[in-house]
Amino acid sequence: MTGKYKTLLSPIRIGNTVFRNRLFAAPTGVHALQGGEPYPTQALIEYFANKAKGGAALVTVHGMFDRDKFDGQHIAWDGTVLHNQHYLSQMADAIHFYGAKASMEIRGENREGYYDVVEGLTGFASSTPSKEMTPEIMDEIAESYADTAAIAQRCGFDMCMIHMAYASPGPARFISPHFNKRTDEYGGPIENRLKFPIMVFDRIKERCGKNFLIEFRVSGAEPQFDDGIKVEDTIAMSKILEGHVDMLHLHGGEMWSAHPTCFAGAAPFVPVAEQVRKAGSPIPIVAIGGIQDLDEIEEILYSGKADIVSMGRGWIADPFIGMKAYEDRGADVVPCIRCMRCHDSACLEDRSFVCSVNPCMGIEHNLVKSIQPPKRKKKVAVIGGGPAGMKAALELSERGHSVTLFEKTDSLGGQLNFADFAEFKHGLKKFKNYLLEQIGKSDIKLKLGYEASVENIREQGFDEVVVALGAGPVYPPIKGIDSPSVIPALDVYGKEDAQGDHVLILGGGQVGCETAVHLARSGKKVHIIEMQEELAPDASFSYRLSLMGALEKEAGITKHTGHRCTSIGDTVICVDADGKEKSFSADKIILAAGMCARTDEGMNFYQTGIKTAMIGDCEKIGNVSYAIRSAYAAASQI
Repeated sequence: MTGKYKTLLSPIRIGNTVFRNRLFAAPTGVHALQGGEPYPTQALIEYFANKAKGGAALVTVHGMFDRDKFDGQHIAWDGTVLHNQHYLSQMADAIHFYGAKASMEIRGENREGYYDVVEGLTGFASSTPSKEMTPEIMDEIAESYADTAAIAQRCGFDMCMIHMAYASPGPARFISPHFNKRTDEYGGPIENRLKFPIMVFDRIKERCGKNFLIEFRVSGAEPQFDDGIKVEDTIAMSKILEGHVDMLHLHGGEMWSAHPTCFAGAAPFVPVAEQVRKAGSPIPIVAIGGIQDLDEIEEILYSGKADIVSMGRGWIADPFIGMKAYEDRGADVVPCIRCMRCHDSACLEDRSFVCSVNPCMGIEHNLVKSIQPPKRKKKVAVIGGGPAGMKAALELSERGHSVTLFEKTDSLGGQLNFADFAEFKHGLKKFKNYLLEQIGKSDIKLKLGYEASVENIREQGFDEVVVALGAGPVYPPIKGIDSPSVIPALDVYGKEDAQGDHVLILGGGQVGCETAVHLARSGKKVHIIEMQEELAPDASFSYRLSLMGALEKEAGITKHTGHRCTSIGDTVICVDADGKEKSFSADKIILAAGMCARTDEGMNFYQTGIKTAMIGDCEKIGNVSYAIRSAYAAASQI
């Protein structure tokens, strides 16, 4: 193997199965691609097959419950209906076509009557106290796992993943000493706590044979519990499980932190994987969680911290990571920004499946008929160098057009530039730099410090115009809002020292809360004033959990919800929910009351007489996902 990614692209043999490289695609919940069908639709088949096409060695499909249960988030089917299984076979065939192995995730849920490791526990979606699982129920559950694995095998899957991470109700809680307080042979030391999971594994092996591999996902540690799983337990576990499972995925300790956002460091679970592997694990260790950078993956594998790296969101952001690794193009991998839009849109929000940085996500299966090659090369002007403008310019250039990108300031980036200064927005900064680097490699003509107008655009003979002027801050009708002490939130970044020691933020949406965290970490005392009773309601659900956690950790932040600002002068006057007036003193007032689309300015360019399209915040206030998707859509039609 030549090139810079020799280790990650080297094959690995597990049992009698050879994987072409060490990049695995983890299961990702994408029920927004389904319409309630009890079988995978063509959209879902193409979604998973594209990971194989992009170079993954293993694609694990998310997933089915034992006993064919279905909660709207997972592929499932009635095991008695052969026709439904035909679609599962088509999925396995599609994955195999591109040279990858196919695995089916199997999650164990509770039986009717709600059985759990001990009596009295409640689950994620149930407040009904559980009954303690008896050996008879354990045997029944193990048998249903084997039934499900046998169906997957019959449909052409090479292996299965048994998901018992973050103490999900059922078998997973046997492993955690925090939940498992049994005094019989299934409680106490780790070898006892593993007896029921091993029963499941062995039943699958008995039914499907030793060549049907089992990948086992478990929490490597549970730092959220004083009496949770410790690394020492996992080291012992890796040795006990030899001969029962074929790979050990070491995940996070609880469901939400297991999907690390930008507030977590790079690859936060790798240290546990490293300890387990270097302690002499006899089975391959799979690292997962916030990993995507190919150079980082190569270092993890080369230095022996893990045998394999598995990614979920990484393959969503860029389905062709593997191909780019083979071509030594690590710098061209589209960075995941860990915003959790994919996870939440797919699992929690009942909306279309989206990715902030990959505009094709959720519509991959329609692109062949939706996008046609251009009939002729055109001269296209893109006005505005923010994320939408940069993405549109890149797509237009990729389609063979002659593109000129106009930006009135002296630098590209637009509203993404604040990420250069906020440490926890490292993913967004990386994405912005990725766009800049791609533009630098392209034939796009740049005109910085150039304010485009109807006249000068008309004079330059363009065939089409794409307008991406973005948005500006909303100035609410508050007395004194035009005071010199008021500064828009995005203008704070890079100028933190000029804001004084005490700041007040008007607006507790995602932008206001992120700015509060950033300024508090810069040593400021911060007050957040928010009219609603809830902070950051505009943030994605999972990301909001991390953001609220970050707010709570900063002692310098004081939150005032249900407060409305009425005037700004020597002090800031607010009225609380009870109508009581309060005053606050601050060196600076940071405005985070929303953004206003520059639609009127954008519409001026329709006067050029040239075919014009508006994209991003210029057309409608949105987020990075909307900006990138609208840019891609507009460019693909030129």
